[in-house]
Amino acid sequence: MSTAAESVPRPGTRTRRGSSVRVVAQPHWVNAWLLRSTARPYLRLDGAEHALAWSRAQTFPLDPGQHHLETFWRYRGTRTALGTGSLQLRIGEGEEAVVVARNGPLNQQPLQPRLQA
Repeated sequence: MSTAAESVPRPGTRTRRGSSVRVVAQPHWVNAWLLRSTARPYLRLDGAEHALAWSRAQTFPLDPGQHHLETFWRYRGTRTALGTGSLQLRIGEGEEAVVVARNGPLNQQPLQPRLQA
């Protein structure tokens, strides 16, 4: 008997088909000093939330098809998602998409995910 936790792939592992998305959260240089010390980036991938680390790539396995990504940050000790940016991603079998999420120089600008070519 398998549990629900066993059926969900962990970050850094690949699905049978080998499709994945690699996500990097990069703060803008103007406010990087503030965000790196007081906030943490997050990814919501098809509704499942994952903690990220600033400037470190993390790979998440995906099934081929359409996926919804949201990136945001939280100040430490809070639960409010701030600066939310979103991206619709279509990925094919065996593909790896690279997404860089970057905010603007002002704190109210979203951590906007963009697909890298």
